[in-house]
Amino acid sequence: MKVSFSAVLIGVKDIIKSKDFYENILGVTFDEVRPPFSNFYLGGIEFMVEENTPEREAGWAEKYIGRDMGICLQVENIDEFLKEVVSHGGSLVKEVTKKPWGSLEGKFADIDGNIFIIEQDA
Repeated sequence: MKVSFSAVLIGVKDIIKSKDFYENILGVTFDEVRPPFSNFYLGGIEFMVEENTPEREAGWAEKYIGRDMGICLQVENIDEFLKEVVSHGGSLVKEVTKKPWGSLEGKFADIDGNIFIIEQDA
């Protein structure tokens, strides 16, 4: 059986506000915006951005909005990136520290509280 990667789902409260955040922070362009769904590609991976909707199962918002994504993003300048995150309504969740394997790493949250790991080669 062949298995392939499809997409990453990011739950948001308001697609239009989130679209602005992700375009400014990640430098992406959304392919389509038709609430409650939208999407963009980063590094060849599709990210599906969705609002809570009655078409989803009960409790969907609690599972997919404001969670630790377990997604690691890499940047060239972690301090500048995190300043941009905060200036666009996101927040610093974990201060930047140097890891034993040599990279700098921290955590930030988008405007809906979805948490991402951010790293920079040291």
